[in-house]
Amino acid sequence: MVERRQKLINGERGTFMIRGRTIRRAIAALLAALLLSGAWAPSVSWAETKEQLNEVRQILEEYHLSKPDDKDLNQTEIDKMVESLHDPYTQYFDDEEWKSFASDLEQNFTGIGIVLVQENGRIYIEEVIAGSPAEKAGFQAGDVISSVNGKSAKGLSISDLQGKLRGIAGTSVTVGVDRNGKMLTLTAVRQALQLPAASGQMMGEGVGYLALTGFTTDAGTQFAKQLDKLEKSGMTSLVIDLRNNGGGYVTAAQKIASLFVKNGVLAHLKDRDGNDDPLPLSGGGKPYPVTILVNGYSASASELLAGALQDYGVAKLVGTKTYGKGVVQSIIPLQSGGVIKVTVQEYFTPKGRKVDKTGLQPDQVVEGAEEQLIEAYRDSGGTQLSASVGKGTVVINGVRTTHPYAAVQQGNRWYVSLRLAAALTGASVGYEAKTKSVTVSRDGKAFPLKNGDGRLINKNGWNLVDLSVMEQWFPSLTGGAVDGVLKLSVR
Repeated sequence: MVERRQKLINGERGTFMIRGRTIRRAIAALLAALLLSGAWAPSVSWAETKEQLNEVRQILEEYHLSKPDDKDLNQTEIDKMVESLHDPYTQYFDDEEWKSFASDLEQNFTGIGIVLVQENGRIYIEEVIAGSPAEKAGFQAGDVISSVNGKSAKGLSISDLQGKLRGIAGTSVTVGVDRNGKMLTLTAVRQALQLPAASGQMMGEGVGYLALTGFTTDAGTQFAKQLDKLEKSGMTSLVIDLRNNGGGYVTAAQKIASLFVKNGVLAHLKDRDGNDDPLPLSGGGKPYPVTILVNGYSASASELLAGALQDYGVAKLVGTKTYGKGVVQSIIPLQSGGVIKVTVQEYFTPKGRKVDKTGLQPDQVVEGAEEQLIEAYRDSGGTQLSASVGKGTVVINGVRTTHPYAAVQQGNRWYVSLRLAAALTGASVGYEAKTKSVTVSRDGKAFPLKNGDGRLINKNGWNLVDLSVMEQWFPSLTGGAVDGVLKLSVR
């Protein structure tokens, strides 16, 4: 099972950029050079330090109350060396930690293959992964999880529910679901799965959408296949979604960028001596415009790709400023066991822009997941919009996002997120702090709203507006509810 979530950045699992190369060969060459130059001969002070370390280690092993063993003390010494660098991206992993890290990077997991979202205390299935055990068992998007193995799911968090649905591959789990008031019991067999790195679909009016969730080893191949499908479907403009993508392998970013740049570089990689190692791009070029969605969780390889396509004028960035991780790590296996991930280079965009601790500034700043998607669609030439709102999600022209308070029904009235309604209609929203009022504006006309007047309500910090009021102000917007889901369209 997978929960769609924001990826961590500060050196945590699944969120770094690796320079792909043959590590062992590079290490051998480095050692040979050091030995030939005499640089490998230890100094007296270094030897004394090593003797001191060994002596202290021996005393601690022999006398300390906790009875530390050699492995414990080794780990402590390594951790202290790494911590002294004050670099969150340089890390040591023992064999088990590395196995887990590498698995996360490749987006592997063991479960039944559903994406969950929570709204008003209920946990819904947001998405069923194609080809998964959940799909085979009959799970559907919109189902509410009511029980797991006969025990109620009421009051559980998504994390709690994850723990109950996960398990050993080959074992089964029985899940009770509420499907529009009908109670069903479904059983699925857990198995090892990989979340696709790339997925694409047409949004309408020739606009293609391609989401990239991670730069796995085969992300470049997956991206190219999805792009080919979209092009064969008649795509005339493309939206690439890099939001919440924390990075991965440099080679994957290089392969994807090569599809769009005929001749150039992905980035300039500079080592600690200032040596420039440019990453070449060649062979690509597309006839259609590209828009890239980014946010504060787009990091590392995402910034590498977005920065290059922005520099070459291939793509326009829409969203919020990216994270700002502009350094590259190499993975070096240790002969004594374990792996160390070491920051070895800083990268700069083709035009020499610094990314580390700076980030990339979008061409158009837009807040909010749904608003960003709508703006990207319009920027790509789309004019006809549709949205399905409810059960913890908002689906814009077939693309699903998570929003727990996008629509609320009170009696016979439906209230919809003010920012979503404004984005759909192309209006802007202004806030007046003193009067606690809101103004919706478009085409030189301004419409005031105020909490408490019945037309505007606040739900957990979200402003929602009476749908009928928005329909009156903007006749191009129409809406209606089907099975508890609000359907909106703009024509």
